[in-house]
This record gives sequence, structure tokens and C-alpha cells, in this order.
Amino acid sequence: MTTDIFNQYESEKELLFKEQQALQRLTTLFSWLRLACFLTLLIFIYLFSTAATPAYLIIALLMGFALMFLIVYHQKLFNRLEMTTAMLNLVENELNVLHRKPSFFDDGIAYSSRLPFADDLDLFGKYSLFHFLNRCSTVYGKELLADSLLTKVPDNQHIICVQEAIKEIAGFEDFRKQVMARLLVVDRRKGLSHLSIDAKKLILLFKHPFFGLIRFILPTIVFTTLVYAILTDQYTFFMLAGSVSMILAFFQSKKMLLLHNEISGHKDALEVYAQVLMKFGALHVRSAMLSEMQELANRASQQFRRLSVLSEWFDRRNNMLLFALGNIFFQFDVNLAVEYEKWKKLHYGVLPDWLAAVGRIEMLISFGVFHANHPSFVFPELSAMPEIQAVELGHPLISPEQLVTNDIHLKIDPRIQLVTGSNMSGKSTYLRTLGVNVILAQAGAPVCAREFRWKPCLVLSSLRQSDSLHENTSLFLNELKQLQWILLEIQLVDLSLVLLDEVLRGTNSDDKYTGTHKLLQKLMDFQCLAVVATHDLKLSEMEKEFEGRFVNFCFESRLTGGKLYFDYTIKKGVAVNRNATWLMQDMGIIG
Repeated sequence: MTTDIFNQYESEKELLFKEQQALQRLTTLFSWLRLACFLTLLIFIYLFSTAATPAYLIIALLMGFALMFLIVYHQKLFNRLEMTTAMLNLVENELNVLHRKPSFFDDGIAYSSRLPFADDLDLFGKYSLFHFLNRCSTVYGKELLADSLLTKVPDNQHIICVQEAIKEIAGFEDFRKQVMARLLVVDRRKGLSHLSIDAKKLILLFKHPFFGLIRFILPTIVFTTLVYAILTDQYTFFMLAGSVSMILAFFQSKKMLLLHNEISGHKDALEVYAQVLMKFGALHVRSAMLSEMQELANRASQQFRRLSVLSEWFDRRNNMLLFALGNIFFQFDVNLAVEYEKWKKLHYGVLPDWLAAVGRIEMLISFGVFHANHPSFVFPELSAMPEIQAVELGHPLISPEQLVTNDIHLKIDPRIQLVTGSNMSGKSTYLRTLGVNVILAQAGAPVCAREFRWKPCLVLSSLRQSDSLHENTSLFLNELKQLQWILLEIQLVDLSLVLLDEVLRGTNSDDKYTGTHKLLQKLMDFQCLAVVATHDLKLSEMEKEFEGRFVNFCFESRLTGGKLYFDYTIKKGVAVNRNATWLMQDMGIIG
């Protein structure tokens, strides 16, 4: 099945590349045609100015119309080229991701600080789960995708709704590609910057009735005095009225600057938001979540288009000729400000919901692409029992060629699984595999397994620690802080999954054993499923010491023909083989 996905992307890549090459040739041709038409226009204008031959004027006019046509058509060709290039880049990116190369989308490193020790499970950063999933160009989509991986314990109904939405949106292949490409094009042009309209506090600078009257009265006076001046050849009143109009515009310049900074420069982004929501609203959907989102999308698309037009007019204020003539004759600034604040007054409260709708579409598309790229991954089933049960569970970030899967069943009781094994045998990967798949399941996404059944739980981990020069803390103190955080969080939920790798590695063996033993005893008192990887074989005696609460599993290595082999398969029991001494001898470190 993976081969079929690769072949599909390779075929799309070939077709898009050919289309891109053809459009590039056409775009270049029309660039030369525009230049030729412009030069011809100049030549015949010059000829007409010297000879006053009507034929020269007719040809110049025809060249002028032809030039306008070529400009419009050339822009359309350029837009098509941008879209085709973006779609080609997206296909190339999917092939890179499937080959486990880095995606050009954001890796989400900015979100890592939201969860203590988020790097335990490689949630954010290069080659992380977020990086693997992310297909979002907007900050709204990235925020929601990050939140979906950080949500503590979502309710069952929410998970079911998201699963249905992901399955459905994965089937809208053309829609997914169009949305990603359109957003990518705009992001490359100007960047999809965050709208700075304050959704919590409405500030209106042009709400006084004076502005509502003057926007109509002053233009009427200006045009009346202009007509009077033309009829009587007396321009005094017209110049006075025009001066008053310009003075008023200058007096409002500071307030206009505030509005300009708030909305200017967002035209392309707002237009593409309107297109995305309009296309989404036209889909024939069945799932409850997508149906509810469509109602919001249909209302929002028109208003985003209106706001896009207002943003464009704010951009045009930078044209000095438009600024002068517009304010003299039409009170351009006041009219624009009043219209914008009318829009803001009506819609500022729901604007965050509309932007979140765009982000939610992007988030669901990200999971939809993940589902489409990995059709063998399964959507998990919810369980009423406190358990995690999986068949052929693997890590989604490991390539299929290297992937080794394991069956697992965590339950109460035994609630604590002790995993022993030699170095490099697969213990840490096993812990991360379990944690990442539970997080995916709780986000509503498919997981890397043939079967998966679980009860939603809070994922807590202590797998990686490092020194912190900034906080002046050692590796050992950092681990203690993480363990303290786990014991606090575990009391706030009905069920949690605790993943620990080599507890208290920064202290001596006796102290380490005593501390770990007491910690595991404490975990017995909580409603949790715990998997603890350790090299300390003495801890495996807790299976007998606390019968029914602990169970021993292990990863083994073996020496065959003078070579060390790992099968990365978990087995019942305690590890007996050791590889550190053999490896040191093999590398010549010791004799």
C-alpha cells in the first residue's frame, strides 16, 4: 500500500512539473509580448505627435487595449504558475516526509515550552511528531495542531467527532491540495501574519456622529463649489472647501495610522481565508464536526472578502495622488475609517472564531494527509476499562523498512510494567512508541498499529533530562523536578500513563535502587498505567514482592558469529544478556 502512495505522488510530481515548465514558457512569452506592445505603443504615440496621422492614433489605441489585455492575462498566468509551483512543492514535500526527510513546514519548536520536558516524546522540533504532521501555513492552524498534541484528557465524544472529521476530510483530496497550495502561495508572498484586531476590547476612533455627517456633507460642498467655479470662473469657494477637506484629513492622520497598522497588508491573507471557507462550505459533508464548521464558514467567507477589500483600500492610501484627490473630493479617509469600524463593530467578537475555523480546517487537513499517507494505520477504539491494548504497535516516525512492532496490553492490575534490557535493545523507543501513539489517539488521529484500544488518559513522562545553565540546575535536579510534576499531575485525573526511563541515573547504585523502589511503591497508590525501563535487574523482584501489581518484560540481544543482534521485540520476563562489556572489547576499549 505504501508503494501505491509513492507511485501516486511520483505521477503527480511528473504531471505538475510538466505543467510548471509549460506555464513558465508561457509567462516568459507574455512578458516579451507586453514589452513589445508597450514599445510599439510609445512608437506610435511619438509618430502621431509628429505627423498627426489618424492611423497612428488608432494603432496606438489598439496597442493600449492590447497592453491592458496582456497585463491582465499575464497576471493570471503568473497566478497559475504560483499555484502549480506550490502544488509541486507540496507533492515533493510529501515524498520527502514519506522518506523520513524533513518537511518544509514549521517544526513547532516554539510550542515545546508549553509542556514540561516535551522533548521526551519528540513532540516538537525537527523530525518531531508535530513536524511530521504539520501542513499548516497559518498561525491559527499551527496553534490548534499543537494544542491537539498537548490536550490533557479529551472527552470520548470529542475524540469520536474528530475521528469522523479526519476520515471524511481525508477523502476530499482536491480540496486538501487546493487549500494547502493557496495558503502556501500567500505565505510565500507576504506571510500570513496574525491579525492584530483586539477581540476583547472594541476601540472605535471614528464613532462620533460628526464623522457620519461630514463624510457626506463635505464632498457635497466640494462638488457644489466646483460646479459653481466652472460656471462662474470663481474658484475661491472651491479652493476653500478643498482646503477644509485636506485639513480634516491631516487632523485624522494619527488615528488613521492606528487603523492602517491594524488592517493594512492583510488583503491577500483575508482573500485566501474567504476562498478556503467558501470552498469548505461547498463540500458535501456528513460528520457532525464538519457540518457545524460549515455553518460558521458560510457566514465568515463573505465577511472576510469584505474585510479584504477594506484592507486593500487601506493599502492604497499610500498613493499620494489617491490620498489627495480622494480626501478633497470624497473624504476618502473618513469614509474608509467609518466603513471599517462599522465592520469591526458588527464582527470583531466573532472574528477569533472565524480565524479559528480556518485553523481548524488546516489542522484537520494535516491529520487527513497523515491518514491518506498511512492507510494501514488504524483509528483506535475507545474502552470503558482502564487499559491500553495494541496489536503490532510501532513508532509512526520510523520508516516502514526499519519498523519493528510489538503487542502490548497495559491494565489494572498489574498496573506497573518493568522493562529490562541491555543498551540499544529498544527500551526507550518502546516507551516513546507507546506515548506518541496514545497522544495521536487522543488527538483523534490514526495510530501506527493493526489494532488499538484504550481509555483516554493523561500522558506523563520522564525520559530525557539535561543540565540547565540558565536555571543553574543539574541533570539530577531536573529529573527530580520532573518526577515531582508527575506526582502532582497524576492526582488530578482519573487515569494516567506514566513513562519512566532509568530513574535517578544521576546518583549511586544503592541510592538509585532505594529511591526508584520507593517511587514505584508510591505509583501503586494511584490510578495509573506505568511503564518503567531500567537496567537495575534487582527491581524486577518487585513482581514477587508486590504480586499482582508489577509485571516484568524485557528486550534481549544475542551474540551470533561474533556479532551483536537486536530483534527489538518485547518478551515476558527479565533480561539476562549484557552487551556493554562485549562492545567495549569489540571496539578495543578494554582487553
